[in-house]
Amino acid sequence: MDAGRGMEYSRTSIMGKRLYIETWGCQMNLHQSEGLAGVMTSAGYDLVDRIESADVVLFNGCMVRQKAEEKVYGRIGAVVEEKRRRRVILGVGGCLGQVRGESLLSRFPAIDFVFGSGGHRSVPSLVERVRVESDRLVACDEPTTIDEIPYVRLNPVRAMVTITEGCSHYCSYCVVPYARGPMRSRDPESIVREVEDAIDAGAFEVLLLGQNVNAYGTDRPEFGGFATLLARTAETGIPRVRFTTSHPRDMTEDVLDAIGSKANLCNHLHLPVQSGSDRILVDMNRGYIVDRYLEIVDAARERIDGLNVTTDLIVGYPGETEADFEATMRLIEGVRFGSIFVAKYSPRPLTRSARLEDDVPESVKRARLERVLDRQRRIALEENERFVGQDVEVLFESAARNGGTVGRAGDHRTVVARGGAIGELASVRIEGASSAGLSGSVPVHQGVEERR
Repeated sequence: MDAGRGMEYSRTSIMGKRLYIETWGCQMNLHQSEGLAGVMTSAGYDLVDRIESADVVLFNGCMVRQKAEEKVYGRIGAVVEEKRRRRVILGVGGCLGQVRGESLLSRFPAIDFVFGSGGHRSVPSLVERVRVESDRLVACDEPTTIDEIPYVRLNPVRAMVTITEGCSHYCSYCVVPYARGPMRSRDPESIVREVEDAIDAGAFEVLLLGQNVNAYGTDRPEFGGFATLLARTAETGIPRVRFTTSHPRDMTEDVLDAIGSKANLCNHLHLPVQSGSDRILVDMNRGYIVDRYLEIVDAARERIDGLNVTTDLIVGYPGETEADFEATMRLIEGVRFGSIFVAKYSPRPLTRSARLEDDVPESVKRARLERVLDRQRRIALEENERFVGQDVEVLFESAARNGGTVGRAGDHRTVVARGGAIGELASVRIEGASSAGLSGSVPVHQGVEERR
């Protein structure tokens, strides 16, 4: 499911207990919406795919960018329209609820309750209090644990599994420590059990999640480190293991060694750099400079065959000069990322950089973002063209809009192929490339691998 779209379920509904969930933001938010769905279905709710069909609407919002926050506010109007015709209960939460709290109720009379980034087990009781007592509630306790809750998986092929929550690094622009709390590691036995349950349910791939996933265990040494957890997850036998998001400050050689030594640990590393300027990186409190970042990338590529490195960038951070930006462009050219998620800087509440003057004009931010995208499209096309004529193993996940099936290679490149079937792992002969991905076909003589 794409962020910002409703969860697409269709079930027979119980009058008065029809639930719609809409999600914005990161994969952690998407997974927590799976948890909200699990908690609410356990409480007797049926999931529907339209606000117009729902008795209860939950918006799981994001705070990382101003644009994501505004998208949630824009969608509240759709619920207001429904409330004019009938009774609908609206809860708004996630990182947005955790940070904005009471102010959401003041600003939007249509919101019945606000929930935070944790404590999802309490959401059914919040709904019932609103239903029975007509109270308007705020329930945003400080996140201190990782909820063990049931999940309704959105993707039958890939299972998301949380291993850490929160972050303790306090990068100057980032609201995550305030929205999610300090970094907390989950017990490894619980993680492995959830992976094994996902395998039993038919998953071919597991995605280990955390805001700072490779810091796993630094708060709980008795859990072991991230490299140990990766090895244990690989030993479950699941065909593919991925993880996101990692922080360069916490990347260690034993993690890279683990990825290079286990065939089912995917050859993809999402490693946000944020800027190519040492001066900006220091002001961001990222804990590394460009040379250190390049050392990590070089060490990773030495150990992991065919590694695809992807990254995040911010343009227009306060004080970013043209020279700072050109340093970022040189980094892009030198590393040759497989893909880049780039955003214009926007000040976030509670963060240190929000106290700085947002002095890069919007027009400059927009121009720099377009320059990054243009450069990256060229690089991605050149890198993808290297695969034409090769056979690539693909895990198929969904139907393509114009026919065929969409999947991902082990290195996370998107592949559209003729002859693939959703939920299957197959070798694809690559026949074409674009900046967005690869295309090809499954040889007609090939039997698609099925594990069960």
